[in-house]
Amino acid sequence: MVVDRIEVYLDGASEPLAVLKEPPYRLNLDTRKIPDGEHVLRVVTHFRGGGQEVREIPFTVNNYPDVMVLGLDEGGEVAGTLELRLAVGEPDFPVEPVRFNPIWYVVASVIVLGGIWAYFALSPTAEKVVAEVAPPAQEAQAPKEGAGQAANVDQALMEKGKSIYEANCAACHQANGQGMPPAFPALAGNPNLKDTQLVLNTIKNGRGAMPAVGAAFSDEELKAVATYIRNSFGNNFGPVE
Repeated sequence: MVVDRIEVYLDGASEPLAVLKEPPYRLNLDTRKIPDGEHVLRVVTHFRGGGQEVREIPFTVNNYPDVMVLGLDEGGEVAGTLELRLAVGEPDFPVEPVRFNPIWYVVASVIVLGGIWAYFALSPTAEKVVAEVAPPAQEAQAPKEGAGQAANVDQALMEKGKSIYEANCAACHQANGQGMPPAFPALAGNPNLKDTQLVLNTIKNGRGAMPAVGAAFSDEELKAVATYIRNSFGNNFGPVE
C-alpha cells in the first residue's frame, strides 16, 4: 500500500500538528511548548485508494522538574554559613556541579587527627590504660628478638604467631615491639605480658585504643600470636597453655 500522507495530532486536537506528504517523514516536536503532564500523540496514516491506520502513543512531558538544591545533603549536619545553589533542570542549560575546595579536606583531617592525639595525650582514661598496660620506660628497652627465649616454646607456633603479628599488630606496636605510647604501649620488656589471660583478653576483646583484632582469629591463631608476643622482644614468659 502506498502512503498518501501522514497526519500528526496532539491529544484530542481536531487540527493536526503537521501533515507529512513526502518521505522521509519527520517532525520536530518542541516539548517546551507543551504543558507538563500526560499527553497522547496520534499518528494517522492515509493510503492512496482509501483506508487509513491510526496509532496512539502516550507520553509524559516534564521539562521543569523540582528545584535542585546543591550544597546541602538531606539529613546532613551543618554549621556556620552555607553557600547553596538552586537549579531547575532545563534542556539547554545543564547544571554545573558544585566544586569542593580541597583545602577543606586538609582542614578536616587536621581537626580529626588533632582530636585523637588530644584524647590520648590528655584524657585521664587513656593515662590509666597506659599505666596499667605499659611497662616502665627503662624496661621497654628490649634486647634482640629471641634473646633468653624459653626452651619449651613451640618454634612452629612462634613462626605462625610472628606472621599474624606482622600482618595485624606491627603497624601500631611496631615490628620491634616498641609501640607508640601512650596510645599503643610497648610490648618489649612489658612485665604485664606475664599474665596470659590478660594478653588473650586484650587481643580478643581490645583495650583502650586497641580494637578487638582477635575477634576474627581461631583459637590456634590466638594462641600463636600470644605465644609470639610473650616470647619475643626480650620477653621470656613461656608458652600459652
